[in-house]
Amino acid sequence: MMADIFRTGTEYLANEITIKRGTITDITAVGVYHAANPNQIPAVEDFALVQLVDGVKKPPDPLAEAGKIDVLSLIGPRNGDVTLTPGDYQRYVLVQTATEDIIRRIDVLTIR
Repeated sequence: MMADIFRTGTEYLANEITIKRGTITDITAVGVYHAANPNQIPAVEDFALVQLVDGVKKPPDPLAEAGKIDVLSLIGPRNGDVTLTPGDYQRYVLVQTATEDIIRRIDVLTIR
């Protein structure tokens, strides 16, 4: 389970993604989608666009890794990017470039 949050709370969730080709500047948008049905495949238009954060630790940090980003979204009723009713949701992440719409199923989010 990725996260277990309360419906009355508002909380940031971040998903780390590794970029295998290109750089962070190639990304034009990122988004999240939540589906109660685990067999539901989202379309690109279904995603809520959210914030892209450069997750890379900069050299000379010995833990520096190239190609890491965080897709950061605010979940909840107080000005959240997404507000969900109680239940279990499959969480999907969208990473868009000029030529690709990369969609990945991340994990299960539980709203209580």
